[in-house]
Amino acid sequence: MTIISPVNPTPARILCWLVSIFAVSSACAATSSPEGTWRGEWEREGSKVDITMRVEKSAHGYEGSFDSDGLRVVRIPMQKITWTTPQLNWEVASDSGVESYSGVVQGDALTGRLTSGAANVSFTFMRSHEPAPDPRCEDLTFMSGDVKLAGTLFLPAGPGPHPGIVFLHGSGAEGRWASNYLADRFARRGFVALTFDKRGVGASGGDWKTAGFDELAADDAAAYAALAASPHVAHGPVGIHGHSQGGTLAPLVAVRIGHPAFVIASAGSGLSMRDTEAYSVENALGVKNLSPAEAAAARAFVAAIVATAYEGQPYERAVKAWQAVRDKPWAFELPPASDAYWSFARKTAAYDPLSYWRQVTAPTLLVYGEADERIPPRASAERITAAYRSGKGASVTTVLFPEADHTFRIRSQSGRAFSWPRTAPGYPETLIKWALEAVAPPPP
Repeated sequence: MTIISPVNPTPARILCWLVSIFAVSSACAATSSPEGTWRGEWEREGSKVDITMRVEKSAHGYEGSFDSDGLRVVRIPMQKITWTTPQLNWEVASDSGVESYSGVVQGDALTGRLTSGAANVSFTFMRSHEPAPDPRCEDLTFMSGDVKLAGTLFLPAGPGPHPGIVFLHGSGAEGRWASNYLADRFARRGFVALTFDKRGVGASGGDWKTAGFDELAADDAAAYAALAASPHVAHGPVGIHGHSQGGTLAPLVAVRIGHPAFVIASAGSGLSMRDTEAYSVENALGVKNLSPAEAAAARAFVAAIVATAYEGQPYERAVKAWQAVRDKPWAFELPPASDAYWSFARKTAAYDPLSYWRQVTAPTLLVYGEADERIPPRASAERITAAYRSGKGASVTTVLFPEADHTFRIRSQSGRAFSWPRTAPGYPETLIKWALEAVAPPPP
C-alpha cells in the first residue's frame, strides 16, 4: 500500500449555513446598490469563516446565493431579499429553520449580523470588482430503468470537450447538494461534473428506501452514461467519485460501467457491512472512552442492533438489549421496527466490496481521514489495496489525511466553545491533482 501525504496544503456536508452574514468594515461614505459579488467572512465568538455572496436583480426582485470554502458549500440560496436603501435583508433556510440576516451597504462595504436564532454572528463584506467566473450549470435528467433521475452539470470555462466526473451518493436521503462543492471545484479545474438527486430525493423519482445496492449502482451507472453522452464531455476520460457509502459502492459501480477513466473512493469501507456498522455505532456511543464494564454493556447493545439489522435476528432481541441499557447516558432509543434503517440494512448486508475491488481495472485513489470514526481507515485501505492488486488493476494510491474525520475536517483544538469547521490541508486539491493526472494523455 502506498501512503502519500497530501501536497500543496491550502486553507480550506454543511455544519450550519444558519449562521450569519455581516459585521463591520471600512467604507466609502456613499450608499450604493447591493448588486454584485461580495467577499468577506462571518464571525462568531472570535471564530471566522470565509463567505462569498452574490446578489443580482431580476424581473422578480433580488436574487442571491453564497459560497464558502470553509463550510464547503456552493450556491446556497438567499430568500426574501429586500433592499430599502441602505438596508439589505434576506433569509436562509437551514436544517434548524429559517435564519434572518440584516446588513447595511455603504459604498463597497456591507456589514451586519444574524437577527434571528441563538447564534451571535456578525459579518463584514467588501464588494469585489474582479469576480472570478463561476462554472456554468445546466439541469440534466436521465433514466435508470423506469426511474427518472435529475441532476446538475457543472461546466468549466473554455471550449470543450472536457473530461468528466460523476459523484455517487452517501447514505440516507442525499441530494445533489451534498457533492456540489466538490463538483464546483472540479469544474474550475476543467472537469464537467455531474451531481444528481438520489432516487426518491429532490427532483428524482423512485424511493431509495425500497432499493438496495444493485439499484443504486444501476442509477450511478446510468448517470455515468448520461454524462459520457454529453456533448460537453470528451470521449473516454470520465471517472467516478464516491464518499462514505458512495466510496463503498464505487467498485460495484465501476464494474457495472466496465472501465471508467478513474475511481476515487473516499472513506469507503473494506469490511463487511455488519462490521462497518458495528465500528460506526460503537464510536458514536464513545465506547473507547467508557469504563470496562460500561464498554462491555455498550458493545452488547451494539451487537444486538447489528444482529437485528444485518443478520435478521428478531427485533424483540434489540428491544430487550435497549431496555437493559436505557438508563445509560450513552444509549439511544431504537428506530421503530417499520423504519427503513432495518429493511435497508437487510438488503445490503451481503454486499462484499472486496469481491468487486478484485475486478476493478481503472486507476484508483483511496482517500481517508486518519481520525474517521465511521469507517476504519487503515484496515479498509489495506484490505482494498490487497484485493485490487490481486486482480488486474492499473494502479492504486492511498492518501491519508492526518487528524481528519469522516468528512475530512479537523476538530478544533483551540478550546473555544465554538469554532467553524476546518478542512484538512490539501483536501480537495489532492483529489483534483490526482484526477487531472489520471485523465492526462500519455506522453509521446
